Amino acid sequence: MIRNYLKIAWRNIRANKVYSIINIAGLSIGLSSFLLIATVVINEYSYDKQWSKGDHIFRITSENTATGEKYVSTPTPLGPQLDHNFDQVESYCRINQYSIPFVFKKDPVEINSLSADNTIWNFLDLKIVEGTPEKMIAGYNNLVLTQTIKDQFFPNVDPVGKIIKNVSNMGNPSEYIITGVIEDMPLNTHLRSDVIVIRESKIAENEFSKDGAVHFTNYQYLLLGQGVSQSSFTTAANSWYKKTVKTKVNTRFALQQMKDIYLNSDEFYQKIKGNKRSINILTGVAILLLLIACINFVNISTSRTIKKIRDTGLRKVLGASRKNLISQFLVESILFFSISYGIGVVIYWLFLPALEGFLQKPLALTFTGNFQLLLMSLGVIAIISLFTGIYPAWLISKPNAAHAVSNTFKTHRSSELFRKGLVVTQFVITVGIIISTLVVNNQLELLNQKDLGFNKENLLKINFTAWGENSEAFKKEIKKISGVEAASIGQWVPSSAGGTWSKEIDDPKSPNNKIKTWYIDADKDLFSTLELQLIDGRGFLDEYTTINALNPNTTVEEEESTESRPVLITAYTAERLNITELNKPYPGINGIPIGIVKNFHNQNLRNTLAPTIIRSVKTPQYGNLMVRVNTQDPQRVISKLAEEYAAFYPENLFNYSWIDADLAKEFRAENKLRIALEVFSLLIVFLSCLGLFGLITFMIQTRTKEISIRKVLGASIGQIVTIFSKDSLQLILLATLIAIPVAWYLLQQWLANFPYRIAITPLIFIQSTLVVILIALGTISLRIMRAALKNPAHNLRND
Repeated sequence: MIRNYLKIAWRNIRANKVYSIINIAGLSIGLSSFLLIATVVINEYSYDKQWSKGDHIFRITSENTATGEKYVSTPTPLGPQLDHNFDQVESYCRINQYSIPFVFKKDPVEINSLSADNTIWNFLDLKIVEGTPEKMIAGYNNLVLTQTIKDQFFPNVDPVGKIIKNVSNMGNPSEYIITGVIEDMPLNTHLRSDVIVIRESKIAENEFSKDGAVHFTNYQYLLLGQGVSQSSFTTAANSWYKKTVKTKVNTRFALQQMKDIYLNSDEFYQKIKGNKRSINILTGVAILLLLIACINFVNISTSRTIKKIRDTGLRKVLGASRKNLISQFLVESILFFSISYGIGVVIYWLFLPALEGFLQKPLALTFTGNFQLLLMSLGVIAIISLFTGIYPAWLISKPNAAHAVSNTFKTHRSSELFRKGLVVTQFVITVGIIISTLVVNNQLELLNQKDLGFNKENLLKINFTAWGENSEAFKKEIKKISGVEAASIGQWVPSSAGGTWSKEIDDPKSPNNKIKTWYIDADKDLFSTLELQLIDGRGFLDEYTTINALNPNTTVEEEESTESRPVLITAYTAERLNITELNKPYPGINGIPIGIVKNFHNQNLRNTLAPTIIRSVKTPQYGNLMVRVNTQDPQRVISKLAEEYAAFYPENLFNYSWIDADLAKEFRAENKLRIALEVFSLLIVFLSCLGLFGLITFMIQTRTKEISIRKVLGASIGQIVTIFSKDSLQLILLATLIAIPVAWYLLQQWLANFPYRIAITPLIFIQSTLVVILIALGTISLRIMRAALKNPAHNLRND
């Protein structure tokens, strides 16, 4: 029986090539797009789900209770001390992510690295290939290679026991002993790296200092025992910490589960992180694309009702039951979906490399590379094909044999309303996606064009270096290079955190509150290099706030002596800290304000303005170097800078980047979302027009004689198009009225994540509506004109 159904379904597909091509094309595009987006979503949600102890691994986060700010950096001894004082803790591990230039052969190569305690083996399921890396070799930094790095730099050689060095821009290089090789780390982990550096813990790093000084580590992880309550342990740990380190009573700790880190972290220094908001939007787009493809199938299938009713009636006369007919049409639906799925998988496979290139990362899980996922997708598509085919099968099998054979069958009003409801649903989605695309584009345009208070163009950064006593000499030499306008050394650059360091200052407007204030320590040329604007007072002359503020050996006495030295403040700082007069001391700001600078964004645009104080440093020995370039040939300037850098610091690795490119990385996820929305909005418009084509085709089939009669009575093609377009335009306007408030609400939620955001104006809704109406009118007009151009005699010859 099934075989017979398949033969009939295949004959129907071949006999109606135009309908079949449209149906298969729409489904293939919808299914392939769904699979591509689903691949991204599945991979994003798969991060750190593979670790066997993942449910019990937590990252420690901290919150400043005075300001409400949250961090992932925590006091370095916290992990070891919690492990020592709480039985609930099975192990701890401090992990940092770096890019380290190793000298494996002649030239240094930057390698993505993890620096961790030897306890990392208690946390991650790392498969050892060679050596015994879990056994620490004292006196060295232990280096564990992944299989890829081993094959790349030590092919056919046992690297275990070899000693290599790195290139350090901070001074003398370090030695590392290779202790083992592990399989490559999973692609879907936020701790992904090419090597692991296991370092010895110093006693001072494991115990709190008696003088109250606290050093911080970027990431600390705890492995809690089975059945330990996360909330109860957090409460106990905070209570213990307040009693142990009384100087930090305004700090509260929390635990973040390992599997939640990737998609739920805005941490600046975390290299590998996702964006949950963007992924949720993409998930919605994937579902909507598949929904539109299915709606198209229903509309186009039902548009063939009139032609198929007679065949159905004849089969009923010959003894076919309604159950047999429904089964036949469901088999036809499954065949349509199967063919479309096969084509969709080929399209998916062809575009998968482009998707990985767009994402700039490999995907760990794909439908063509994971048999289990492929089977799951087949099951889902089979279920969808059955549900999608039920309505057309029910509609076509409904008429009794007498009505079907005598051509007296008429569609029920509820069926027409259902089809129109499907078209409205399609265009609600279409209008909503177009509105979303416009809003996302406008928001990113605002962020890209916003005045940051400094000139980000043609500004180059040479990475953090220990300049030593040669900092001024080096700056003097590079300023001689044609095309170099200015240069400044400081620990802060616009694409990093808010400053060199921060401090909580009493809020003069609310004594019970604290205000986080950023301090930027750099040489006096920072002002000219960034092209900041002075709005009151004066800038730095040959005077300095501090001599060695960038030197980690600066004493407390030297720091306290800065209270009477000059500083620059921003206009917002003056307003927020109630600084009304220059050249006089103010309590707690570490300096005397001599000038007010126009507000500039020292943090990325995910943050609002914060009080910022600039201090002038004499001969900074550590920091980044910013260079203002003015030339048509920047590569020539970069080559000259590299030559001078090599002459002054021959043991160092010259690394640079452009500030505007670094700033753009902060909104990389949103930019990718914008491009994705642009592509998929085009696909959704195309698929929606296919659905509209199906509805118009159905309408023309039922009103062919009416079109012919109107034409005989003198109606022009334009008038016929207008008459028959009216109903469709009404549906589109109804869809618009539904889509606008829904889109407005959802987009307001998305925009709420940006401190600086656009207003959603009526113009955006008008533009979206006009675009949809014009495209729909084009689709409708082409189909109706084709029917109207036919000879009326052909349609009326039997009447």
